[in-house]
Amino acid sequence: MKIVYSHLLNFLEKKPSLEELSDKLFQLGHEHEIEGDVLDLEITPNRGDCLSLKGIARDLNHFYKASLEKEIYDAGIPESSLVFENKAEDLCPNISFVEIEIEGKIKDYAPYLENYFQDLKLNKNNLFTDISNYLAYETGQPTHCYDATKIDGPLVLEKRNKQEKFKTLLGSEIELNGENLVFTINDIAVDLAGTMGDESTSCSEDTTKVLVECAYFKPEEILGKARQYNLNSEASYKFERGVDFLAQEQVLRRFIAVVADHAKIKSLALKTEQRKVDRTEVEFDSERLNKIIGTELTEKEQKNYLNSLFFMTDDKVEVPSHRSDVDQLNDLAEEITRMIGYDNIVPKTLALPVKAKKIETNFEELCRDYLVNNGFFEVVNFPFNDNQDDSAISVDNPLDKQRSKMRVCITKSIKENVVFNQNRQKDSIKLFEFSDIYTKDGNENKLAVIVSGKTNKNFKEFNAQLDYSYLKGLIKTIFSEILGKELNFELDQSQNYDLYEKVYCNEEHIGRIGKLSKEFVGSKTKTPVFSFEIATDNLKLPTKKQSRISDYPASYRDLSFSLDNYENLEQLATLIKKYKESSELMVDCFVFDLFENKKQNLLKVGYRFKFQALENNITDEETEAVMNPLIKESLQIDGINIEGL
Repeated sequence: MKIVYSHLLNFLEKKPSLEELSDKLFQLGHEHEIEGDVLDLEITPNRGDCLSLKGIARDLNHFYKASLEKEIYDAGIPESSLVFENKAEDLCPNISFVEIEIEGKIKDYAPYLENYFQDLKLNKNNLFTDISNYLAYETGQPTHCYDATKIDGPLVLEKRNKQEKFKTLLGSEIELNGENLVFTINDIAVDLAGTMGDESTSCSEDTTKVLVECAYFKPEEILGKARQYNLNSEASYKFERGVDFLAQEQVLRRFIAVVADHAKIKSLALKTEQRKVDRTEVEFDSERLNKIIGTELTEKEQKNYLNSLFFMTDDKVEVPSHRSDVDQLNDLAEEITRMIGYDNIVPKTLALPVKAKKIETNFEELCRDYLVNNGFFEVVNFPFNDNQDDSAISVDNPLDKQRSKMRVCITKSIKENVVFNQNRQKDSIKLFEFSDIYTKDGNENKLAVIVSGKTNKNFKEFNAQLDYSYLKGLIKTIFSEILGKELNFELDQSQNYDLYEKVYCNEEHIGRIGKLSKEFVGSKTKTPVFSFEIATDNLKLPTKKQSRISDYPASYRDLSFSLDNYENLEQLATLIKKYKESSELMVDCFVFDLFENKKQNLLKVGYRFKFQALENNITDEETEAVMNPLIKESLQIDGINIEGL
């Protein structure tokens, strides 16, 4: 919206410089550019009240005292005999008409009207249309002018769905379709309400009798109409953003006064319908306002700011009729803040309690990391399928009839992922999903893992296949390393499995593992599919004991054992474990080398032992006191020798 600096000064008692005025407009949230003495403002959509000289002056009242009262025709006006029927009172509750008849023709415009066209470089049309355009600029309220001599029937406002030709004031012909709010005469649309009138009733230079309409339309009804019909409409731009719902008659009286500045008025007649009169009220709370803004203003100071914006303040704040964007306390806080200036509010440190967040891990997080690190991909499936299980919950309005039940197991969903990937030439599939299952007894969190195809793509394992032993080893490792628990398995039968075992942890049945049948997975699967599904709700991580870290250096011992077979290796591992658990000084032991030559029937394993004390440097005597009995006992096992001994 463009306004002229000198025009705006006519509405302000104090006369700021253009630079000072620009600063205040920015403070109030009105972005703009300056071209000469013309301000090109970018008014936000919620501030339709600022789309005029009067609106901007109102917003500047706190700083420069707005002078808003312009000359109006305040004498009594006879009631108009206009036959008007409002069939859309809910969409247009307030509307006014004035009939004006003048004598003679107009030669020159008054300076303020002439300057409007010259300073903004606008084209003139005719007296009544030009006044209408000027008042939209001055007051923000659009009006529409009909040549009264062309109205040959009752004027009706209605919302209707009718296809009809409509030639606009701009000369373009459009076709109205769908539902539109229109003014009609003899069932012919003569005005697309709030947007643009028809050429058939337009005013010209010869018009001496005019019917001027001024209305309040619900913004949502006008929204988008101009864009729908590709019309450049200043009126719709204002109506879409909201106009003052009580200003209609006042604007028409101003219209009469401007006409009177240019011509002798022969006759006047007025008709007003006003149904929307109640202003919005907001509960006033001084303390809350200060908390929202971050200030310590007194109640009087807060009310002074609001009064300067034409709010009526008492126990409740009455919102002026031109401010459709204000309906709660936060809006009032925003208004006060604009007056103060955001940059002028001293920032304060928030007195929030500082509480360190306790970082806790759970089985799901650790398990997810373990699986991802071992080449698995996580999938997320919809919690719906076609389960026929009696415990399954039915969905009232399913989007897909094939997915009308809440799933009672995850395996049925995740096996579809296997088929999908195999059909796309994926030959190594390792997937998992954490999710809830839902039954009539409640929901339960579960983990499902499924594998199929090649173990890996490296040259050593290129032809190795993912099988049942791999999956069983995986679940045992997960429980051993993450939970420190052993699993038990019980062979059983299931219709969806070729090989099926129940899984137990601490004698509690937690899930199942097995090879899925071809019938269950689908005949198109290219390689066997293995899966397990376990309940995770009761799987808690063991409590970790904090161990003190020694400040003294460690001592290491290496032993190389020669073994006859792998049974000896298991015996040796058991023996070493016993010594580690019984010794406070042996803090770690691990295999650092393993060598096997099947042709020579040769098996060698290298163990490294770490010794460390908390209170002192460890001595050789202390180390040997542990190692010597271990060596002696290991040599007593048939099939075990130690290199160098």
